[in-house]
Amino acid sequence: MTDPSKIFLFNSALPESLEISDFLKGMGPSQDNVRGQNIGNGYIAYGFLKALFGRPVKVDHISNALEAKLSDQLAEEINQKYSHLVWTMKDDIREDFSGLPIERITHFLEKITIPIVPVSLCANSFNGYDPNLAERLSPNQKRNFSLLSEKSKLIGVRGNYSAEILNSLGIKNVRVIGCPSYFENGPTRALQKKPWDADKVITTATFFNSGLPRTSHLLQDELYFINLLYLEKALPSTRNITAQPFNLDEIPTSFQLLAKAMAGRLEFFSDYSRWATFFKSNDHCLTIGTRLHSGILSINSGVPAIVTNPDSRARETCEYLRIPYDPTIHSRSNIREVFENLDLSEMNNAYPALHKEFLDFLHVVGLMPCTASHDRPCFEFPNLKKSTSPSVAAELHEAYTELVENLDRELVVRREHGGEVSRRLVNKFQLLRRRYPGLTRKEYLDYLSRFSGEAK
Repeated sequence: MTDPSKIFLFNSALPESLEISDFLKGMGPSQDNVRGQNIGNGYIAYGFLKALFGRPVKVDHISNALEAKLSDQLAEEINQKYSHLVWTMKDDIREDFSGLPIERITHFLEKITIPIVPVSLCANSFNGYDPNLAERLSPNQKRNFSLLSEKSKLIGVRGNYSAEILNSLGIKNVRVIGCPSYFENGPTRALQKKPWDADKVITTATFFNSGLPRTSHLLQDELYFINLLYLEKALPSTRNITAQPFNLDEIPTSFQLLAKAMAGRLEFFSDYSRWATFFKSNDHCLTIGTRLHSGILSINSGVPAIVTNPDSRARETCEYLRIPYDPTIHSRSNIREVFENLDLSEMNNAYPALHKEFLDFLHVVGLMPCTASHDRPCFEFPNLKKSTSPSVAAELHEAYTELVENLDRELVVRREHGGEVSRRLVNKFQLLRRRYPGLTRKEYLDYLSRFSGEAK
């Protein structure tokens, strides 16, 4: 049986302290040569620990490998104290990450002599299953994956597409296992549908639907709203803050999130057990949206989920694990009809065999599940509570007003200086706005991107 004290988690995305500032500092998009994190990323390590030990046992770890000090001393300590270095990975096989300082990690891993166990690695392309993705990876990325292969018995990937990309790089010791978070509940898990209630649907990320006006909406890394609603801290306008209400490039998301925030329907959880309790409470009947791990946590908490993210990461994970998946669902889809046609039997029937595949992977790499009770403490998480301060409501209304003013100003400029084509587009866009919130994100952005300022 695996001893928790002998496991070192690498890039866990779990909190290193209970300080709120430490918890939030790594969240947000990848930028300035540092890859960002979100609360869903940490669920990979959290679920892995529960699958291996029956609960989220606290083990030594590094939260963000790209920010950590990866010293020779740390490598030596890991080699002496631990039996395995478990690297909880994400969609690291993607060409737009070629600028991240991956060589730091490669240089560090070269010094590791104990077995490395990569889990949850996946490829991400945004134009379907791109067979040429491997050719566009940087030399540093290719060297990192090659070293990973050398240091590991098996590389655990989320789906068949990722396995194919690694195979094309000459890396053959690959096993498709899905994401460890999916197996948090152990060998038995069967999901049942609950009665439909439009007000008991949960939406995630950039997915909104005109037929679901009173749903709760989950945040994962939208820092403007997380800081304001939970810390009463209004962040300044900057393009580096995701889903902020000042960003004209994110108009549909900004409008929707502000509306949800003012209605008290935005939710964020810093603790996975509280997140699970939220899913289990209030008779929620469905989670739908682009966030993969919100969907997985929902399923593990007894609430069916549909993932709508069109990227290859979400697609291959859902296809392998049989998670309901449909990227064609949009803001005007009839979600009740989608729900009524939802069949959970394939997912339920596939789970036991998929769990066995995951256990077989663990056995091959030398990790034996041990769910017996022990005294080792579990990971703790900051306790964030949503603010009810009037100042928060005032800030939200001010932000909403600013967004509308910025949009109207942009439309006036385009109308006056953009030529006949732009004027027609402005008129059409304003007609579309009157149908708000029944627009798809693509429709908004398509029309805005075409305000190109043609000559009169």
